[in-house]
Amino acid sequence: MDEIRLRKKLEAADSISSEKAIRSRLSKALAAENMLGENFDVIVADDRKMYQALLKLKENPREKNGVYQNSLRWYYQAVNDRSFPKLQEYEREHMRRL
Repeated sequence: MDEIRLRKKLEAADSISSEKAIRSRLSKALAAENMLGENFDVIVADDRKMYQALLKLKENPREKNGVYQNSLRWYYQAVNDRSFPKLQEYEREHMRRL
């Protein structure tokens, strides 16, 4: 994961107003990457992997209020300049093709 890229995205966000909040989100991102056992850069490069990673984080007992999923979503947005859809939206759009 490119922490500098994520930090810049977080610093530019209107909803994040303190250095403590930025550090907390960076810490959650590192923890989520560790939980998944795969570099965030590999995950966000493929929407299918992104979807599977979000599901895996959602099922993790350490996940509370979606903080680890959100950290991955922030990174996806930093890299891809767009938001990843909600899980239900992704399923509706992509899973019917299978």
